[in-house]
Amino acid sequence: MDRRDLLKGAAGSTLLAATSGLAAADDAPAPVLRIHPAIGIARVGNSPDYYLAPETAAGELPASGAGLWGGLPLDAATGQPITADGFRDGQGRLKRQAARFRIYAYSRTGWPTGESTEVTLGAVIGGKRVADIVWQAHLANKKLNCFSMEDTPGHFPALAGFADGRLMPIRRPHDGPLDSPERLRRLVIDPGPRALSARADQGRISVFDRATPASCLGDGATPVRALPDYPVSFPGDHFTLHVPADPLTRLGDMRVEAGTGRLILAGGFGATVGISTPKGPPNVNERSGAENTSWFDDIGDGPVSARIIFEDGSSLMAAPAWVMCGDPGFAPQTRNVVTAWDEVYDTFVRQLALEPALYAGGTFSPRFAASFADDARPLFHAVMLQRWNTNLPAPAIAAHNRIGAITPADRPTDKIPDFDGLIRNPDNPKSLAAGTPMMPLALGDTDRPFLTLTPTQYYLLRQWHKGVFTPERRLKLGDGEEMDRVALANCLGGRFSPGIEVSYPVRDPNLFIQDWASTPGGPFRINAAPLDYTKARADRAFLTVGYIPLRPIPLEPGDFSKFMAAPWHTDYNHCASHPPESPSNTDQTLYWSWPAERPVVVYPQGLARFDPATGWVPGRQLFAVRGAGTTTLYPANAGRFQKAADFLVNWQKVGFVVQASRINPDARPAAPEDPFLEVACFFENDTGQMVAPWPTFNSPPAP
Repeated sequence: MDRRDLLKGAAGSTLLAATSGLAAADDAPAPVLRIHPAIGIARVGNSPDYYLAPETAAGELPASGAGLWGGLPLDAATGQPITADGFRDGQGRLKRQAARFRIYAYSRTGWPTGESTEVTLGAVIGGKRVADIVWQAHLANKKLNCFSMEDTPGHFPALAGFADGRLMPIRRPHDGPLDSPERLRRLVIDPGPRALSARADQGRISVFDRATPASCLGDGATPVRALPDYPVSFPGDHFTLHVPADPLTRLGDMRVEAGTGRLILAGGFGATVGISTPKGPPNVNERSGAENTSWFDDIGDGPVSARIIFEDGSSLMAAPAWVMCGDPGFAPQTRNVVTAWDEVYDTFVRQLALEPALYAGGTFSPRFAASFADDARPLFHAVMLQRWNTNLPAPAIAAHNRIGAITPADRPTDKIPDFDGLIRNPDNPKSLAAGTPMMPLALGDTDRPFLTLTPTQYYLLRQWHKGVFTPERRLKLGDGEEMDRVALANCLGGRFSPGIEVSYPVRDPNLFIQDWASTPGGPFRINAAPLDYTKARADRAFLTVGYIPLRPIPLEPGDFSKFMAAPWHTDYNHCASHPPESPSNTDQTLYWSWPAERPVVVYPQGLARFDPATGWVPGRQLFAVRGAGTTTLYPANAGRFQKAADFLVNWQKVGFVVQASRINPDARPAAPEDPFLEVACFFENDTGQMVAPWPTFNSPPAP
């Protein structure tokens, strides 16, 4: 059993009695304390139950040689990767994903440190025993009090819309400017902060709703302070609402893990409600999944803080983290070719001096050696695994499998003879407009018809192709630092129009603490605004307009998720496959928006068969979103509900694409070559809805 497995025990005496390696003399400097992951990912579901966010990365195999692909969430009771029946509760409802936050102690600042000393109840840190950990989190939703994602219908300029002093149009302009006190009061969902003592509040669930009193970190003899005058606000306080399914009355909940004192924060319930009109329910925009500005959802985000209290009465604050709630992870083991980690890493490498040996003075170092394990293998695996969520034909599947099988012992030029003819160059305009056979084989954003690797990804992959690489990992990360990477590696990068978990602000250095090297928190931490809760008044909104891209404005609760679709449901439904979006591109081939995280076609478990000798054999493919209301004559509209409002009440029926061995792990051990099947789906397997192999075309053209 390795150290991480030991830490997964709920309250083992070994863990609680452990004496930290940071025990030191009284005159030693205080340890550096950090909450990890720096950005934790929760996900919505319509069940009160939850599983824990994955602590392994999609598209990666364990160093032990075991055959289970990473990315699976963890069972909340056992801490083990969930099986196919673990995504739903006993009533068939979708479980939520909870982010689990830990605190780690470091002997120095900087990154990476490679250190792995966890701070838990009873541990000795810096010569002092931990008596309590007091956690605080604050979730909010500012989506309707934000800028539009589009400047014209269907056009997403992303950061360019805020460059050179410009601003994007705002959502709901008829409600006045973004900083209008009335607008802030009515359009921002804000339950206020919640605080819990790991010692006193074990077993308590603190809900981000109206009924649960707001509270925050206290001081001295009062570790948790009540906030009776906090101006809690939910849509039902201000509007007559159309409620197509469940009411929107909460943004999630938090609790303390028994024994360890870790924080577990679960997201919302997938609720969406509309502002009723005199004629009835509000419209749902059929042409834009992102801009339905009469609809609220219960996505939320915000800061996570912790005070560590020692037995001698002294205390230390840990560098804060952030929690972001996203859509359900319907294909948790399928890695995106460009992940949110790739995007954030690129921002820090090229704009925030993360690795000067790799990038400095505006250029990449020609002598920098890429790592096959860090920089090439995960990308190759991502390419290979896309097949399980798309309708690639057999020759393309074979080609993708060959990419996935590349090893560090292979000669790169033998495996990819024409690098420039295969890999789209993010700095070459001709490459950006070229579809097949250029890779990645997916749609892009910010006026780029097709997806590209980030500049850092592209450079490191080219270094591998030139033979300038080492086979082993070069990033020697400690457990907490690895959690930072894994949390974002399981999220979408690339096509931010606007995205699934995070969006284009991750490309803005203003989103992050920029002087990370000289501050205790290290890299990848959100530039959080200081929040003085003593100024909260019941008669006015506490939160303000907050962060604006490309401006040095720190983030308040709700500022990260406000750049996502309103509501998320309509965008998920909309983003199946489309022709390239550039007006100058006449290519009417249909490409996928998010092939890893938004499965378009799947192999249902019900159409597969199990052979005890050889394992699961997939059957035919069906659309992931299917059944009544999804049929169409237009290929560009296939695999989604033709009326977006229908998805508002059917989203929870979508199944999960996982390694087939998770259906019955005892019947056959996991192997890397296992097929991936759709499980836990509540749509019927209607084999009358044909799935044609790619390429498919926008013919007849969608209206």
